Amino acid sequence: FLKEATRTAGGLAGVGILLGLQQNQSLAREGVPLRPPFALQDAKAFSAACIRCGQCVQACPYDMLHLASLLSPVEAGTPYFIARDKPCEMCPDIPCAKACPSGALDRQATDINESRMGLSVLLDHETCL
Repeated sequence: FLKEATRTAGGLAGVGILLGLQQNQSLAREGVPLRPPFALQDAKAFSAACIRCGQCVQACPYDMLHLASLLSPVEAGTPYFIARDKPCEMCPDIPCAKACPSGALDRQATDINESRMGLSVLLDHETCL
């Protein structure tokens, strides 16, 4: 009985570890929602400033930006994109930022190369994700 219980417990522990690793890897594959170019860096400040008007989404010539729905990974109405699905094309004239009436995106931005979107984040040190 003890031998069988030990074997079962070991098997369950192994399955649990594999499922945990799978979850971390699936998070990495799904991609991370990012704010538009020249968004306020602080997430709370961006959320407070953004009026969810959708003008930045309409201004994007590549249809890369989306307004979040109730099922989206960010607050409903918030503009976002997932670079893994469709990356920002880094428009030189930055139409999305120029369209923003609220200050959530910097309308004064002139050099797209100074944008700070999608900087690397380590999700799990053990699996290097």
